[in-house]
Amino acid sequence: MEASGTVQQLLTLQEIDLEIHQITRQLGELTRELEALRGAGKELEDRVGSLQAERDAADERLRRYQRSVQAGRATLKRLEGRAGEVSNMQQHFAVRTETETARRNLRIAEDETLDAMQDVEQLDAEVKQLESDLEESRSTLEERESEVASLRATLNDQLAGHQEEKRVQEEKLDRKTLRIYETVRNGRTDSVLAPLTGDGVCGHCFTSVPLQQQADIRAGRDLAVCEGCGVILFTPNARD
Repeated sequence: MEASGTVQQLLTLQEIDLEIHQITRQLGELTRELEALRGAGKELEDRVGSLQAERDAADERLRRYQRSVQAGRATLKRLEGRAGEVSNMQQHFAVRTETETARRNLRIAEDETLDAMQDVEQLDAEVKQLESDLEESRSTLEERESEVASLRATLNDQLAGHQEEKRVQEEKLDRKTLRIYETVRNGRTDSVLAPLTGDGVCGHCFTSVPLQQQADIRAGRDLAVCEGCGVILFTPNARD
């Protein structure tokens, strides 16, 4: 095959490979997008679980303080009843001291109960908001998973088509040429081929090409690669 024909075949193969790379990149982005959505949903689930546990603990504290209030009121009522039964000053003083202590303890328990009620109300509101956020997250994920499934099917069909085109195109090239192309393409996401400019520099990295190599490229004697960036060099008229 003449150099111009080889270059044209390689340029066609390069276009196919770039299409394959683009589709593969899109598929990877879709995967990462879903992973991010799932991760956000899992984080919300964990936060809801943690907050629910905190709310349950606050509920338990509230019930404990409510029991303390009930016990304190019963104690105070009992002491107030005893106040009318004392027979001397010493007993009166003892009952009064116990009553004051009971009232103080009751006030503390009532204050703690009020604080616990406020905590529970606040945590209930936070849990409700997080549960709403979680439901929205799940809905968004479900909707996007459906969209991505359709996109993936389309992209995979396109990918299969390009891979078949690549196979057919590779069969048109001799093994040596294909090996050079694959060696250059390995690890690259940009162009594998670049034109040799009129003033003798690489059209990709603008490195000067030695005169003898320029002559070989223009004569189409063999495929040559740029010493600067490693791309396969060709003369622009070789693609016509």
